[in-house]
Amino acid sequence: MTDIKLTDVPQEVKKRSLEPDANTIYDVIVIGGGPAGMTACVYLARKKMSVLLISNDFGGQVLWTSEIENYMGYQYIMGRELAQKFTEQVNSFPIAVRVPDEVIAVEQDEHLFLVQTKYEGNYKGQAVIIASGKQPRILDIPKERELTGRGVSYCATCDAPLYAGKDAAIIGGANSAIWAAIDLKKVARKVYLIVRSKIKADHILVERIDQEANVEQLIGYIPIEIKGKDRVESLVIKNTKTDEIKELSVQGIFVEAGLIPNTGFLRDMVKTNERNEIIVACNCETSEGGVFACGDVTNVSDKQIIIACGEGAKAALSAYRYIIEKK
Repeated sequence: MTDIKLTDVPQEVKKRSLEPDANTIYDVIVIGGGPAGMTACVYLARKKMSVLLISNDFGGQVLWTSEIENYMGYQYIMGRELAQKFTEQVNSFPIAVRVPDEVIAVEQDEHLFLVQTKYEGNYKGQAVIIASGKQPRILDIPKERELTGRGVSYCATCDAPLYAGKDAAIIGGANSAIWAAIDLKKVARKVYLIVRSKIKADHILVERIDQEANVEQLIGYIPIEIKGKDRVESLVIKNTKTDEIKELSVQGIFVEAGLIPNTGFLRDMVKTNERNEIIVACNCETSEGGVFACGDVTNVSDKQIIIACGEGAKAALSAYRYIIEKK
């Protein structure tokens, strides 16, 4: 969804980064600038590989995260702060960076891969690492798209401060939805948590909102319509068992209904599972030689920052061995 991309790229990082060169044949092109992709870049650069990083942003889903309490080395760190530290480390190596940009196609031309971007044409590489992550799943209900950015948001970390003293609804029951409630309860007057069946978040997170007077949990409801002319005015929800209809007067709606892999640009180049996640072996190899994948875009079961970093390192080392063997 292009209307919810984040491009938090400090100017000083742009200036110090190497300029991409369409005439260069890179050893490895890394697609995605989240924890997996940035870790892969650092590992490859340390192996003296020529690397091009193409991404919408520096940080990926970390930019949507408020508080991080389970990344080793930091008892507590904000998501944007951790993303900035990753960015600074990437920037300390001679890595060509094309940020912000978007990959729209990957094709093979004999022994090379051609990576086409939305803004800057084609780049060539001997190997590719896919670390493109995931994007929010839309609700696909009336007025959602029309009011995106005008009350409908997919990033509570980014937009929660805009709803100080207002009423807001959160759609979802997993960790990301509870984190959104934690962010919103601090500033909003009223927070409605809309959950289809049951809350599936970590117990320690649920405890933080269970006793909050301004958070109302509506379990067993689904959203069916958003109302508003120029901005969100209300959310219509339906009870999944009784068909009871409620209309909640809210000014903000935060969609936390899950994520879908960013794999559309691959066009069946590699095998994916029923959730469109890239199927990888333990060394991050895909079904296509020379194409590796890591992070949340893959079928690795647990989606965590520290796991994404580990997978990024594995993908880089596998790509390095692939390049060395080719040479």
